Amino acid sequence: MTVTAIDVFARHQVLYEEIARSHPSLLEGKVYCARCGKSRHIEAAKCLREGWPKCCGVTVELKAAPL
Repeated sequence: MTVTAIDVFARHQVLYEEIARSHPSLLEGKVYCARCGKSRHIEAAKCLREGWPKCCGVTVELKAAPL
């Protein structure tokens, strides 16, 4: 069986989705800027693939879901 680039890509997509569902903070998908306090919603799987967004010149932080 030959593994194609499409197979590898598809497996990585599933992996990012699984990781995004693995923690309450990632599930909530809310991040905030430590400098200005602005918050926004993100797609965790997309951020894991492409990198976390920035605000005020710094990478935003996950906002923990209330317990």
